[in-house]
Amino acid sequence: MGIIRYLGQGSGFLVLLLAVLFVFGVVVFATLRSSRRHHAGRILFPVFFLGLSLIFLILLLNFPVKKQTGIGAGVVPLLWIVGISAFSVLLLVRALLNREAKDPEWGHVGTVFVYLGWTILYLILMQYLGYFISTVLFLLGGMYYLNYRNWKVMIGLAAGWLLFSYFAFYRLLFVPLPAGTLLERFFG
Repeated sequence: MGIIRYLGQGSGFLVLLLAVLFVFGVVVFATLRSSRRHHAGRILFPVFFLGLSLIFLILLLNFPVKKQTGIGAGVVPLLWIVGISAFSVLLLVRALLNREAKDPEWGHVGTVFVYLGWTILYLILMQYLGYFISTVLFLLGGMYYLNYRNWKVMIGLAAGWLLFSYFAFYRLLFVPLPAGTLLERFFG
């Protein structure tokens, strides 16, 4: 546990960060020089998220835990880390076993910036409209922007996420989700 505490703060965290960046750099170099360079994105994307998950896991293990329940602030982030790591390993294995197509050519890089703006707008709207309404708008608008037009699936996904968020965060973990200033004025 001493090494986890050391790597989770101060100069130890810098060592961890540099080690993860070094390993990622080696993987980037080796991948781009190998016969798998046409699958570089499909290899490097999950490797990046595995490194990021490791960094967040080390930070998470330093979170305080309540003595009575054994549960602390790190429960939900741990679930995210496990999920992201599992899917990253799956994607990496599929890429290494050639079960994935070659990386596509560079496409619409502007889409990244549109989504960045869309995410910033979502965070701003959340303050006024609340978590639930702004999340529905964000999910439906994002899917529509990506030319997905099956409204039954779109509404089902948005409703499913809202139900999951409500029960997992609001009811189970008692996380107060933003209600929004406009809705608080109308509904108190």
